[in-house]
Amino acid sequence: VCCVALAEAPAAVAENVDMAPKDLDEATPDGWSIHLSTSDEVVNSIPNLANAQNSREAFVSLVATATADGGQGSILDSLFIMGYQLGCQSDVSSGLQIGGAVSGGLSGTGSLGASNSVGGSVGGGSTGYAQTDLEPGVIVDLPMSNMALTPQGRATLAITNLHVKADACGGDVTIRSYAYLRISSTGAHSSYAIYGDPIKI
Repeated sequence: VCCVALAEAPAAVAENVDMAPKDLDEATPDGWSIHLSTSDEVVNSIPNLANAQNSREAFVSLVATATADGGQGSILDSLFIMGYQLGCQSDVSSGLQIGGAVSGGLSGTGSLGASNSVGGSVGGGSTGYAQTDLEPGVIVDLPMSNMALTPQGRATLAITNLHVKADACGGDVTIRSYAYLRISSTGAHSSYAIYGDPIKI
């Protein structure tokens, strides 16, 4: 009698990927020096918990900072937002989802097209959630944290191991971090953005 031993396939192991930091230095029309940066970004792609072939999951960590110095007059209003852009290559039927703790005071709904919408509520100290149904090739911004600049012109946002999930994607799922700063000063209204490198999950 001959026996054949079959070894079990090794379990898929999550892989942490350290992403490159990014920096942006600009000046507003009325002389404020703007600096945006992202650092400590880690993307941890993991096997889908439900073992679905058309779903992707990852945990993300990121720190983003914004500063405004040396301008004329004063800063009247500002909003610093950090999050991820998420895109599916093809055949999204049940949507893209993201969840995690956020801070700040952003809420409401927006429109991405005739049949595509982003909804959700982001409030101080609460759990944020956004969901959208996408057509192939559509890219969605999913904010994860936000705050205004302090009176000293500073803001820091940090997330650790927040969950990103994309369902019913027939092709690659790619994510890219971003940080947006909108600033209104006595003499100008300006907006700036910084983006991380794209990575498949």
